[in-house]
Amino acid sequence: MVKNTITILSPGPNCWKTRKIIKSIKIFFVDHNIDAEFIIISNPNEFLNYRTWILPTIVINDKIVARGYRPSNNEIINNLKFKKND
Repeated sequence: MVKNTITILSPGPNCWKTRKIIKSIKIFFVDHNIDAEFIIISNPNEFLNYRTWILPTIVINDKIVARGYRPSNNEIINNLKFKKND
């Protein structure tokens, strides 16, 4: 099974914008029956690994797809890994 990783760089657990984006993305994944692991990073030292200063930043499978906004459904789909047909 292919597992997608969604990493969200957030200024903190109480950021309303981050919570809104996470909720919206999780609904998208549930509605489309797509398996994903969500990782929330709030440590500024770890932000340096992603070379971004705009938060929240959405990273799908190690690729930054949005900074400061929720990526479109097409942006999400284009960066997902899907099981290849044998």
